Amino acid sequence: MFYLTTVAHPTSDTSHPLLLLQSHHGDRYFFGKMAEGSQRCLTESRTRIGKLQDIFLTGELNWNSLGGLPGMILTVADQGKANLKLHHGGDLINYVVSTWRYFVFRFGISLQTDAMKDQEIYSDGLLRVKSIIVPQSGGNDNLVFNERQNMALKSIVANMFPKNGPTSRYDPSSDPFLNVELPTQFSVPRTSTCYEIVFEPVRGKFRPDIAAKLGVPKGPSFGKLASGQSITLDDGSQITPEQVLEKQRQFPRVLILDIPDDSYIEGFREKFKEYDCEDLGIVYFFLGGDVTINDNLIKSMELFGNDVQMFVSHPKVCPNTIVFKGAALTVLKLKALMVQNFNLPQSNSILSKEFYECFSKPTDRGTTLSQSQEEPLRSTIPSENVHPFTQGSVTQIESFTKGEESMRIKIENNCPDWSWDFAYRRHVKPLNLPSTSFEKIVTEQQGVDNFDTPEKKSNVEAITLGTGSALPSKYRNVLSTLLKIPYKTETGNIDSRIILLDAGENTLGTIRRHFPSTTVCKIFKNMKMMYLSHLHADHHLGIISILKEWFKYHQDDDEVIYVITPWQYNRFINEWLLLEDANLLNRIRYISCEHFVNGSYVRRETKPIPLEEYADGLESADKKRRKLEIDSNSSLRDLDTIKKMYKDLRIFNMQTCRAKHCDWAYSNTISFFMSSSSKKLFKMSYSGDTRPNIEHFSKDIGKNSDLLIHEATLDNELIEDAIKKKHCTINEAIEVSNEMNAQKLILTHFSQRYPKAPQVNDNIKILAKEYCYAFDGMIVDYETLGEQESVFDQLNQVFMEEKQEEEDESQS
Repeated sequence: MFYLTTVAHPTSDTSHPLLLLQSHHGDRYFFGKMAEGSQRCLTESRTRIGKLQDIFLTGELNWNSLGGLPGMILTVADQGKANLKLHHGGDLINYVVSTWRYFVFRFGISLQTDAMKDQEIYSDGLLRVKSIIVPQSGGNDNLVFNERQNMALKSIVANMFPKNGPTSRYDPSSDPFLNVELPTQFSVPRTSTCYEIVFEPVRGKFRPDIAAKLGVPKGPSFGKLASGQSITLDDGSQITPEQVLEKQRQFPRVLILDIPDDSYIEGFREKFKEYDCEDLGIVYFFLGGDVTINDNLIKSMELFGNDVQMFVSHPKVCPNTIVFKGAALTVLKLKALMVQNFNLPQSNSILSKEFYECFSKPTDRGTTLSQSQEEPLRSTIPSENVHPFTQGSVTQIESFTKGEESMRIKIENNCPDWSWDFAYRRHVKPLNLPSTSFEKIVTEQQGVDNFDTPEKKSNVEAITLGTGSALPSKYRNVLSTLLKIPYKTETGNIDSRIILLDAGENTLGTIRRHFPSTTVCKIFKNMKMMYLSHLHADHHLGIISILKEWFKYHQDDDEVIYVITPWQYNRFINEWLLLEDANLLNRIRYISCEHFVNGSYVRRETKPIPLEEYADGLESADKKRRKLEIDSNSSLRDLDTIKKMYKDLRIFNMQTCRAKHCDWAYSNTISFFMSSSSKKLFKMSYSGDTRPNIEHFSKDIGKNSDLLIHEATLDNELIEDAIKKKHCTINEAIEVSNEMNAQKLILTHFSQRYPKAPQVNDNIKILAKEYCYAFDGMIVDYETLGEQESVFDQLNQVFMEEKQEEEDESQS
């Protein structure tokens, strides 16, 4: 028996389909795209992936389709998995993984890449997966890299996942087996990878009664026949397994077809027009948003006959359901305490009228059907055989005897119904919170945006988009903070400057889920800067998506975005955007965090080894470890770009200091001018991840900050953990704030291991005028930042349910 479970489908915060295939014994395989948010979907559904063997990536390779993969690999490795294999229909997969070499590094796991050619079969005794490569009409499907380049890239991947661990002071950028220049001249093939899954048949049951009648003696001969071997009796007659075994049982075949856009439809029709549909039971259509739902597409679906179960994934077919229900419930509870500080996550859908009417499918509340074709669509495929691809759907496949019974496919939808009404009655009403009603926090607030409202135009605002540490959890996503700093122009208008401080995985998904499209547009139109504090994946796996989204809103202007990161991350951005969109590179103004360091000493970068030289080393017998050269020019601060940024963003000064966390980690301070007519400044300081840094952060660059945003990873009694992991306890963060003489304080980056509400009592005295604890999606108006204090006592009460749940889980 096999199970196919929908892990993710296209929504605001999970942009692509992901399918989990499980055997009856628990073997697991992923098929589809590993978009940002995929890992959190597994956490939400409590799906364990300890027995994950293989990931079969479909379609084209880009960040949109695999931005969740680096984080997934790190998590799987940390769970003690020894082997993992990534499959895709081209050698680009080696380049993709190599770009992560500065920040994805784990020992003890063997990660292999498998570039499967068209019609190549991967087999493991349970199933056979055949790669089917479909070219785009007129596209190229050449090999991307030559043999030597591929050898070098595969070697880099192997060195990212060594068997034995390095020293604790390890820095990938100083490793000559990793700090290697990647190829810069290549053309990305326009092909889509699809798969056919054939499950190994089940041998029929052994019939001892028939064997005895045929004169087979009990004992080893029975065993041989049962395992499929023929035997010879003493009288010389031969007995074959077919004589004593019931008929072999087999499973329906499964096709997983990924069609990125309309330019692939013709190639698909050509590829599958002669396809043998015998024993085909299920077809998954993973359709990109640029695939038009029209007659052409329906005819492509009809190629596979009318008896096959079909699942269709497309942004205009899949409902925009609330995916992260735990996080949505958290927002609802917090909104009951602080109605203006949160937006309700949005679940409105605009779906295809043609598709839903063609296959007579019902729609959820909040769905708008939109028509794009003049004529209605018709199809010979029975409606009951076509299913929108939705989360929680489980398809069970059982074996059947061909010729005697029909295929055995059972489809269940295990996704629990979600409505704000149900959530409120079940989880909020029993709390008996004062002056709270369903009307006040839901009815009146649905579709209302509490960020950057007309009365707050002139106020500094923060949105704590993600507030957790290490990896996404049910209640907190990884770290990201958005800041809106207003500026009053000579004409009296208010301009907004938006900057992003770190952007963990799926930051973009959170923005899209929590804000209406008009606000999303405004955020990206006004976004001027992205800052990355250090190279840990939970702080930056959302950056590429944010940059691509920013470019979407600025393609027709000549705006630039300032990207301030450790230098290794700039290498990654350049390598990745060569693969996807080199035009965006022209609009990024990169400055190294090191160039803002207060003091005269600027730490220098190491030069990468040229790929050819690295390949020569792999081929030579001399495997001596060579020393990397230092780039002496890298200590020269990029003053021209810094001055230009000051002018463009109306910044008086920006400084960094080295954080006490890992190599190339920083805390920063920015002083913004607030008006063209005065010298008034707003000084913001952000800790990133660090141990308390009184000398350089509190007493130096951050002194007298108007706003301090500081990590407070651990509760106060966990000081030993904080020292070991180089983080702060809540009291230590307060101490930094007190020494800094910060006016206001936001505490964030809380450990995912503890119940939702951090420790709000039993802390040392806070000298800041106002302070608050950050929660995901919280909108903080600087002027009223301290209002949260009035509900501190209720925070623990609100999260008793989650606390109990986590205690139960830890005991199970």
